[in-house]
Amino acid sequence: MAGAGGSRRVRPVADDSIILGLRSDGRGYREIADLLGVPARRVEQALGEVAALRAGGLSHSEIGRRVGLARTTVQELLRDKRSQRSTLRKSAAVTALAEQGAMQLDVLGWFLDLNRNHTYALVKDLREQHLVRDLEKIAAGEKWVMLTRGNDSRILGFPVREFRPSVGRAEHHRAVAQARIMLVGDDLERWIPERVLWRRAEVSAHESGSKYKEFSTGRNPRGGVVHIHDGRFFADVDGLCGWWALEVELTRKSDKAMDVALQGALRAVGTAAPEKVVGLLYLCRSAVVMDGVRAAAKRLPPELRNRQELVLCFADFDDEWGDFLTERMAKRQRRNKTRTSKDAS
Repeated sequence: MAGAGGSRRVRPVADDSIILGLRSDGRGYREIADLLGVPARRVEQALGEVAALRAGGLSHSEIGRRVGLARTTVQELLRDKRSQRSTLRKSAAVTALAEQGAMQLDVLGWFLDLNRNHTYALVKDLREQHLVRDLEKIAAGEKWVMLTRGNDSRILGFPVREFRPSVGRAEHHRAVAQARIMLVGDDLERWIPERVLWRRAEVSAHESGSKYKEFSTGRNPRGGVVHIHDGRFFADVDGLCGWWALEVELTRKSDKAMDVALQGALRAVGTAAPEKVVGLLYLCRSAVVMDGVRAAAKRLPPELRNRQELVLCFADFDDEWGDFLTERMAKRQRRNKTRTSKDAS
């Protein structure tokens, strides 16, 4: 076919159905790629056989023999998969950092399910891309990872101030991130961070003409104003599946402060939107703290205590975190054992 641009080769459109049809006819990856004028990567996107065979423990050479590719090409396709996973991890890390404001290096590693060296390498890449600041020591423990100026607002889609945890609030900020990880893992769709809840409350107050510019939290309970939870998550808690509000309680409050905090948190559950929140989960550090929350629950006024739709649950933060780490370690060991057996084969 000739034209102003000279001679051109007419190729069939490389849609998935054509690739699948050619493969069903017994043609190999290389033959399909050459026939359609596309890279082997495009054939693998449609078929996924290389990834599946590798997951089944086959060697690169055996995979190449089965799909009709050179061993080196198989290796390149699998490297592409690893590169894609790395990109997805970076995207998840940046989003979580924007939502939480900051995360310590070890907590970020737990969120991504990476060991320390891999987490540090990922953060190093993000620093080179000017997405995160230099690691910063704030209190005892690991250094903190924070996004560079403006990236929080860009990712969240609304303006927020540049964030740096204070020394006094660092432990609570860390604990909320840990709670997020053990409740929903790295699932971005099943977690609504406190930053988003604050934004919603501010917009709602502005639209309603409310005189209140301040809000109540478990850390600074105030009566008569809207309460902001530490986060919301979608999960099954004691057999009840749905959106839950979360409060992380690390120290025992006075009876008066705890009454204000708990009542505000429960009222916020009852008026939550757009999600229908089915209950409130308190993660408490130590039995002393939990006793304080339970005592406040017994002092609830009748209009809150008798509302059947408000489910209130309690759990020990450190016990739950310990169970989570134990299960995570067991999964890693099983995964490493599987990889070792595959490599041996």
